[in-house]
Amino acid sequence: MNWLRILDVNLNRLTESLKLLEDITRFSLEDKKTLRKIRRLRKTFLLVKKKLPIDDIISSRQSDKDLGRAQKFDISQRRSDSDFIYATITRAKESARTIEEVLKLENFAMDNRIKEIRFSLYDIEKELITHLHKKFDLKIYAIVDEQYICARSLKKTIKILIDNGATILQLRAYNLSDREFYRYAEIIKKIVDSRKVKFLVNNRVDIARAVGADGVHLGQNDLPLKKARAIIGDSAVIGVSAHNLKEALDAEKGGADYVGVGAIFRSPTKPSAQHTGLRTLRRICKRLKIPVVAIGGINAKNFIQVLKAGASGAAFCSFLFEGDLKANLRTLTSIKKWL
Repeated sequence: MNWLRILDVNLNRLTESLKLLEDITRFSLEDKKTLRKIRRLRKTFLLVKKKLPIDDIISSRQSDKDLGRAQKFDISQRRSDSDFIYATITRAKESARTIEEVLKLENFAMDNRIKEIRFSLYDIEKELITHLHKKFDLKIYAIVDEQYICARSLKKTIKILIDNGATILQLRAYNLSDREFYRYAEIIKKIVDSRKVKFLVNNRVDIARAVGADGVHLGQNDLPLKKARAIIGDSAVIGVSAHNLKEALDAEKGGADYVGVGAIFRSPTKPSAQHTGLRTLRRICKRLKIPVVAIGGINAKNFIQVLKAGASGAAFCSFLFEGDLKANLRTLTSIKKWL
């Protein structure tokens, strides 16, 4: 069997995959920590290659006869960024394993570095997928409340939200049965799947996990953040409501991915909500390192105020749904473009 040819192909494949992963991490994910790990991995791999008889390996190459050269060979669709990254790192892991086994067969001088590369790729895979799942845009955070679900076609509503500028969706319900809540969450998940819009479930960690939602939003009286994280996993997005600086700092320290601060203004949806105001919002935005979304009574007239206060975005409910949903969204996106 032509092991040198197999070795050549997999050395090239791993080289290409590591470079692609580096570029994704550097230019798209902008994850410095993981980028450093991948760069170290590439240097380690270079040391492995220097110990091999590269001239002999290249001489074994028969690219003109390679069955994989056909245009339709090994082509698969990529539905999302996550699919693309997963395919790339899977290719790298497979190549590392093949190289490791061929080196054993051919009795090449070999240390444990290729095995270390393979196990490092397992860790990097988790970091990249987690990072990708946690990339979200809070700018226009649409809360789909139960009182508006019954009055509209849910599927049509979600598609309008996604197609007209909503950047994150949250399903919120206090009076639905568990089965109804699950059914609505399942419908939304199927629509947003493969889109860049994140889907969160308010409070109900069990339902979020059951439907595969991107995460949950927790209030101060909901399940503790640490317990929610243990249930839903490290890659899930978890937001926490805060009404003052202490609650916001506690949420950040506890591992929240963002904090929802409010109510900034009096809200027709939750008239009894504790009033926070713009001053507290500014203080929280200055102190926190994680993103902040403003919640409560926000509309087209005061949206720019919360953004200027330092918030990454604002949550909207009654403003969106009481009137022309599409027109209301377009008003918000036009404001966003001028900032």
